Amino acid sequence: MTEQEVPQASAVDERIARDKELLIEQLRKTPVAQIACEKTQIGRTTYYRWRREDPNFADDADAAL
Repeated sequence: MTEQEVPQASAVDERIARDKELLIEQLRKTPVAQIACEKTQIGRTTYYRWRREDPNFADDADAAL
């Protein structure tokens, strides 16, 4: 694959990555999922979907809690 053919992360993927990191940081400060979600304006359903779909996020969230 040439450099030109390498897929670039979309703006949505970048935003999701930032949101995940913000939520992990908030979980470190406030180790209650509901409150961390409220403070970062990320829905709890989204939080649990990320945990289910992204093992790295789940591990990071567990460590933060």
